[in-house]
Amino acid sequence: MTAVRLQAQALSVGYGERLVVSGLDLDVLSGSVTAVIGPNGCGKSTLLRALGRLLPARSGAVVLDGKRIDRTPTREVAKVLAMLPQSPQAPEGLTVAELVARGRHPHQAWYRQWSPEDEAAVASALEMTGMAELAERTVDELSGGQRQRAWISMALAQGTDLLLLDEPTTYLDLAHQVDVLDLVQRLHRDFSRTVVMVLHDLNLAARYADRLVAMKDGRIVVAGPPSDVLTEPNLLAVFDLDARVVPDPVTSTPLVIPIGHRHRTREP
Repeated sequence: MTAVRLQAQALSVGYGERLVVSGLDLDVLSGSVTAVIGPNGCGKSTLLRALGRLLPARSGAVVLDGKRIDRTPTREVAKVLAMLPQSPQAPEGLTVAELVARGRHPHQAWYRQWSPEDEAAVASALEMTGMAELAERTVDELSGGQRQRAWISMALAQGTDLLLLDEPTTYLDLAHQVDVLDLVQRLHRDFSRTVVMVLHDLNLAARYADRLVAMKDGRIVVAGPPSDVLTEPNLLAVFDLDARVVPDPVTSTPLVIPIGHRHRTREP
């Protein structure tokens, strides 16, 4: 039986007086790639921030490897879980190597500074993401896709095997979106990383995730394999989207074809 790495238990989270996620239960299985989908404002990023310990729970709990995440020291969490927020910003002039080296901070202490182990972790992260040749370039010189790979490298340098990625393809053109998601898939397949990511593109989510979690109004409507989640009734219920679902000719995963008003069949 596959172990549960990360779990939300009756989780409620919000900002100020506003509750965004309410009474949500979720299991993230070890060695899986999970994509959280749903309409804008449904609570996807809020859920991910709570899973990454960036937002405290109003009620319920987040459990990481059997321990409540809010009762685990921050440094210990950072050795197990890495989170890449939406549209992260690097200080001007920072090189890729310097950015990736920041991923080693959880392993530093007053009695243990930079070590050969840290050097090896940074080099390995750069190799895994294909960024080694760009190590001395500044982050602000990079293309959007390269920049995302640099940030993923930093997350990998933490030495964690659980990655949370909040909309890693935002603002990227389609070719760079596929490039970043190919990297995520390779990290999962070749390096046994467990990944949870928020995605907007339903067809890419179906291609790259083992499991989809569809949210609406702060709750999970349906979760499971892409073929169980991306059905025409579910698309209508979750997105209010009239669509047809056919097999993807390349991957055989569900392919969502939206139907606009002008293409709907007129009633006689």
